[in-house]
Amino acid sequence: ADVEVQPYAFTTKSLFVGHMFYKYLPWQVVDTPGILDHSLEERNTIEMQAITALAHLRAAVLYLMDGSEQCGHSFAEQLALFQSLRPLFARKPLIVLLNKIDVVKPDDLAPEYKAELEKLVASGVPVLPISTLTEEGLAEAKTEACDRLLEQRVEAKLRGKNSSRIIDRLHLAMPLPDR
Repeated sequence: ADVEVQPYAFTTKSLFVGHMFYKYLPWQVVDTPGILDHSLEERNTIEMQAITALAHLRAAVLYLMDGSEQCGHSFAEQLALFQSLRPLFARKPLIVLLNKIDVVKPDDLAPEYKAELEKLVASGVPVLPISTLTEEGLAEAKTEACDRLLEQRVEAKLRGKNSSRIIDRLHLAMPLPDR
């Protein structure tokens, strides 16, 4: 996708769709505009597009947090927004990406922030450190998101009504040991 990249927040003005390949499968990636932490009635059209996409697409959700707080929002504000949106992600693979580790390392975060991130991890939400500037951690984030979404889709197929037909077509052959 042809996106605007700037060193300040809120440059994404609409949904941008891009494509990539992972494990020889085509994947669609959607970049949504940022969402501010205010009531649903106060959200603008751009924010509502993002919320609608997050709520209705079968997708993995990558929630970016700025650990350096250079985005103009405190860590606490970013976390509060995450918690307010989290119900939308209930049945989706969810990953928190802690961005700007080139500015602030995860070990250098305030103890209360580290504790909040540990609570997320304990609840089953991985927190991955990344830097979009240096690209550190981006490959790992892509792998984690794609693997989690792929696993969820395979499980859904196996629970589906056609799964027995698929399983009936599989045969596992084990070679006999040499005598």
